[in-house]
Amino acid sequence: MAAEESALVSAFEIQGLFGNRYLYVDLTSEGEGKSKGRRLSLLYGNNGSGKTTALKLLWHALSPSEKEGHRSQIARTPFDRFTIYLCRGDVIVFTKTSGPVGDFTAIVTRNEKKVVEQFYKALPDGSVTTVGPLREAATQSVQQKTLFDLETPALQLPSHASWGEFSSEFQLEFQRNLIRGFERRPDVFVKYLEDLGTGPYMLADDRRIYGDDIERKGNRHRGRRVIEPDDGGSNTPAGGVTAELAIAVQRVSDMIQKMIINGNVSGSRGSNNVYLGILEKISEATPKEPDEETRKKLSDNLKEIAKKTGEYSKYGLMPPLREDSFLEVLSRTPDSRLDVAEDVLRPFVEAQEARLDALSPVARLLATLTREIDRFFESGGKRISYRTQSGIRVFSEDGDALAPENLSSGERQILLLLLNTVLARQNTRLFLIDEPELSLNVKWQRQLMGALLALTEGTSVQFLVATHSIEVITGHRDSLARVAPKKLEK
Repeated sequence: MAAEESALVSAFEIQGLFGNRYLYVDLTSEGEGKSKGRRLSLLYGNNGSGKTTALKLLWHALSPSEKEGHRSQIARTPFDRFTIYLCRGDVIVFTKTSGPVGDFTAIVTRNEKKVVEQFYKALPDGSVTTVGPLREAATQSVQQKTLFDLETPALQLPSHASWGEFSSEFQLEFQRNLIRGFERRPDVFVKYLEDLGTGPYMLADDRRIYGDDIERKGNRHRGRRVIEPDDGGSNTPAGGVTAELAIAVQRVSDMIQKMIINGNVSGSRGSNNVYLGILEKISEATPKEPDEETRKKLSDNLKEIAKKTGEYSKYGLMPPLREDSFLEVLSRTPDSRLDVAEDVLRPFVEAQEARLDALSPVARLLATLTREIDRFFESGGKRISYRTQSGIRVFSEDGDALAPENLSSGERQILLLLLNTVLARQNTRLFLIDEPELSLNVKWQRQLMGALLALTEGTSVQFLVATHSIEVITGHRDSLARVAPKKLEK
């Protein structure tokens, strides 16, 4: 993940939105250059100003998957030109070539030089296909004579035929077969997005979180497709947000488990007993001259390690150090033998410190995650816990483990959002959120943005949030980005 100051998007611009609107939104703070986008931008404006449309356009424009219809959605959204300014200096421009809906080009420039150009042809069935520069003739209207002069004998009409003689169904099928009859070129823009490492997440207006790598219940397929829709809304126990929450809990638990394994904590439990046994033998030696300074240093080292391992043991990251046992044996060790004790304990202390350092990122993440979720759950008497043996679990005030369906709709929604925010740390650089205040009480609205930023601290994850909530806005005035499209005269 890039450094924290490296946000992804610094601004975006839409010309001809819905035919006659122009919109420009700056995502940088006052006085900052375009190379520094804010980690949090709150898009605010009147209903119908285009906030949701802009978020969806950004999601489709920066998502690399070729299986989720992202380019088709761009073709269907009415605009003339859509420009995304990246903090690293690249400019991505989508330009419609045959009206506000349909064919378009995606062009990327860097230092005012074109580095990527891809043309997309809209097909009658609503999908799009890539067309290379040498196939430009295929992008012309089917009503133009040049269409029949192309070197595709199997698709040519008889020389005596008139285009108007054929039914509209035949004309559409002819166009589809003609375009698909050409060699499909590799999508160079998708390759650019893959290299860029975007893959945004989006909390949409249906209260579900989408992303090319987000899985759905009953389907290991990635992306927006929902195999088991939630017919009863987000409160339906069997599907929707409830089912996605169960998947998110498992994914975050798996992610944390991998972080723990990478911390290499194996063997730390047995090492305590090994070194304690060695100290027991040393303590039986005949006392000689005192050396209280060495004893104090060793005691301080052991106390510090015991404190940290105690904190880490709350999550099952490593066993707590048996501080009392170590200190009691150390107190009985003759001063004259403390040099031997130090030789024995020093490797142990260094090994423990190395494990603690390796596990500190996951320990900090778990401390932040449990703290932030508990801030939301405390009013309902619930709390969250993580243990390596059982993963993430929610407990009631009485200590009973609660399944996702036992949570309120608001609790499920906030937990799903915060868990996916944790996943975003490793999987995306852009999180788009449409009206997060829905289903949340006033107090939770005030807390939400701070929780999102805390859970992604030290990363380059950027949040673009469309909101009408006064509670959200007033808490982050320096993050405001007004969405006020201008009506253009034709």
